[in-house]
Amino acid sequence: MTQTAANPHSPAGAFTGLPVGPADLDAAHELYRGMTVVRAVELEIEKMHRLGRMSGSFHSSLGQEAAAVGVCAALRGGDMVTSTHRGHGHALAKGVPMEGVFAELFGRTSGVSGGRGGSMHLHDRRSGFLGENAIVAGGLPWAAGAAWARRRRAGGDDIAVAFIGDGGFAQGVTHETLLLARFWASPCLIVCENNGLAHSMPSDRLFGPPGSIARIVEGTGVHARYVDGRDVVAVAETAREMVARVRAGTPAFLECGVFRVRPHSLSDPDYRYRPKSAGRDWMALNDPIANLRARLEAHPGNRVARIDAEVAAEIEAARDRAEAAERPPAAAAKSFVYTSPELQNHA
Repeated sequence: MTQTAANPHSPAGAFTGLPVGPADLDAAHELYRGMTVVRAVELEIEKMHRLGRMSGSFHSSLGQEAAAVGVCAALRGGDMVTSTHRGHGHALAKGVPMEGVFAELFGRTSGVSGGRGGSMHLHDRRSGFLGENAIVAGGLPWAAGAAWARRRRAGGDDIAVAFIGDGGFAQGVTHETLLLARFWASPCLIVCENNGLAHSMPSDRLFGPPGSIARIVEGTGVHARYVDGRDVVAVAETAREMVARVRAGTPAFLECGVFRVRPHSLSDPDYRYRPKSAGRDWMALNDPIANLRARLEAHPGNRVARIDAEVAAEIEAARDRAEAAERPPAAAAKSFVYTSPELQNHA
């Protein structure tokens, strides 16, 4: 039940997604909550940067929330996730505490990386989030290796998920990892969020229309699917099918067609390579949160308004606690640079 007819990289044409039946309401509300948390946290981060209360780089995943939340909804606590420089949504969807994310970006000791990693190096092993990576596609071999090692050492059926972008698919390490994962039967799912732009290069020019990347992967012998990433219900449904296959002991690949609404980063002049209104035009018709909200509001007794209010209050409280936390002392600057006994406390 994947939606493949429309191109998610084009703002033309309204999109609604799969219907939500009465039996699906509880799950759909949880998906809505997850996307709302990711959106609210990232909008708050943007605001903190504008106010000068946060510094450093920031890569927004606004508009791509359905991919992160839909995939992670199919995972268990023991599963592992690796991410990209655009990874706040993946972290939050995997259960990384929002206060720990805020504190990390504020540079506080209570941050999930001790205030040292910043926006592009979040990690929280307690949540199974092995970390973001500023190296394009750098987290993919982490995930495949971790999944393979855990299966060999501990048995069980835990898996790993590696999120990459369409730009990451052009990296040699992606294809090397795909082949090794197939050869070694590593239980990992590679999720390519094809957001239409490898920085400023249109992915359609590199690979073809959405779905082409999945077809390329099929040529390696790895099971691959495409799903329209504007619809969190479709993503979650497809992810469940893919995860079940991976738990059985074989790698798989999922391409999610999404759209990069914001510039590549806070300092990117994206108006030089696409219309200034591109993100706004796309959101007007394709916003995955607004579309799911409309489907839920068609049902009596929906909890949309309550979720919105709860998330807003949680975000404000988490931000305030994070900003009030202690800053790392200067004397700690050399800690955790190399392997040391101190790291055992964060294992």
